[in-house]
Amino acid sequence: MKKSQFLIFAVYVGIQSFLLQLIDQLIGQHLTPGGHSGFVFIAFQGWALYFLLGSNLKGAVKGIMGYVLGIVFAVIMMELSGVFTGAGILTVPIVALIVVPFMMCFEFAPWCISNVSVFFIGAGAFFGIMNYVEGIRIIDAAGIVLLYCALGLASGWMSIWFRSKLETMEEKQ
Repeated sequence: MKKSQFLIFAVYVGIQSFLLQLIDQLIGQHLTPGGHSGFVFIAFQGWALYFLLGSNLKGAVKGIMGYVLGIVFAVIMMELSGVFTGAGILTVPIVALIVVPFMMCFEFAPWCISNVSVFFIGAGAFFGIMNYVEGIRIIDAAGIVLLYCALGLASGWMSIWFRSKLETMEEKQ
């Protein structure tokens, strides 16, 4: 790609980033009790995942499914923490010791749910919202994570689509 066309692509990606930030400012404040803005970090994770998972529909499916399973495992960890509360400071480490090996076994699962690294990203985003947004319900946090993940995956798709259009135009010249 020529530098002049790459500049067009770079500006396009900048516009996408601008729009993601704007969307977050417009909807983020309505998604949680008392209003909260600042979930766009999840969209940027999803955007990067689109590229890391192959820049195609199959990768996007792996991405969204990984986030779903990450949330599921995070909820399991939260629930198990209640069982081990008597362990004090060891509660969360014990739960991780129980759940994480089970998660790792998904490496041998069907293709759409076998990318364990995405589970950790999805769980991390979910835990972030659960820990830093006061009074949020599990279902609301999960919805926010999946909404923003989808926005990010869509942004990744749009980036690749636009770049391929530019490259096709360049080849025709």
